[in-house]
Amino acid sequence: MRESFLERLACPDCAGALAVAAVERRDGAAIVDGSLACTACAQRFPVRARIPRFVPDSGYADNFGWQWNRFQKLQRDSYNGTHLVRDTILRRSQFTPEFLAGKSVLECGCGSGNDTEVLAEMVGTLVSIDMSVAVDAQSPATLARENVLVLQADLRRPPLRPASFDIGYCHRVIQHTPDPPRAFAQMAPFVAPGGVFFLHSYDTHWKSTRHFKYWVRPLIRKWPHERVFRWLSRLGPLLYPTVGALNRIAFLRRPVKFLIPFENHDRIPSKAGSTLTRRERYEYSLLITFDDLTPEHDHPHPPETLCRWFEEQGYVDIEIRGRRPSIVVGRRPRVGESADSRNVTSGRR
Repeated sequence: MRESFLERLACPDCAGALAVAAVERRDGAAIVDGSLACTACAQRFPVRARIPRFVPDSGYADNFGWQWNRFQKLQRDSYNGTHLVRDTILRRSQFTPEFLAGKSVLECGCGSGNDTEVLAEMVGTLVSIDMSVAVDAQSPATLARENVLVLQADLRRPPLRPASFDIGYCHRVIQHTPDPPRAFAQMAPFVAPGGVFFLHSYDTHWKSTRHFKYWVRPLIRKWPHERVFRWLSRLGPLLYPTVGALNRIAFLRRPVKFLIPFENHDRIPSKAGSTLTRRERYEYSLLITFDDLTPEHDHPHPPETLCRWFEEQGYVDIEIRGRRPSIVVGRRPRVGESADSRNVTSGRR
């Protein structure tokens, strides 16, 4: 981490300012290993491998750390030769590269950094948070960028100063927190007046919820992640090609998605010009299947519910930008601006 980021950080326990307490190893201006300390309560927080750590290495997000450290590269645009992540970010948020340029962005839930590496190239400053050890799978090139800080921290107690960012960004994360409305309420204040928050969630539409994960997951909920992975690894060589073959018949795709507990994402990366090998495309689908089945929490919400959360936090110009999945963007009122105009509009999707 670079010391210039300290102006955006605060103690998660008392909100006091943080300062460098010790430096064990540097890489130029960046602290690789060391510690931070709160100037108010004296609590200390380690910095390890460029990442300040504000939580233990275990918690409700354990499965995400396990999966991303095992399959850390497969979904990255820089590895698979596509623009799938970049295109998804721009399509879902409806932000343009010109809008993002120069902005300070808080990425809430970054995992191993699929979105992080793309955002880092488009924005001015990026602070990315994740609770799990998936942060250790971040690309070394991303961690070394001058405009990026990755934190291992709890979204419900972010170690940040309020109103510090132009954009809040939460993609594929909120549904996996124990209490999504509370998690959003904790994140929303870190957007500066006049800034915007992009929020994505799984939706409750019947076409989305008729998915094998919703009947398989209760059956294996108590299994350790290693056992789930072994089970999927045994089934995969049979189910992966079966699903791929059946998906070629359009009217079978929906029942297959509900009945057969394995993903086949061959078509998506292949159409996008992926350089993944056949084995890597199988592992890509295995990763998505593991991701389907192992979250401790999965709380989908319709976009109208997300809009209510924005209203409760005083946001205005709230817009539904997607229904499958649920996507909402809202703006925090500028200083002196009335929050009475909490209009909600529905986007084109």
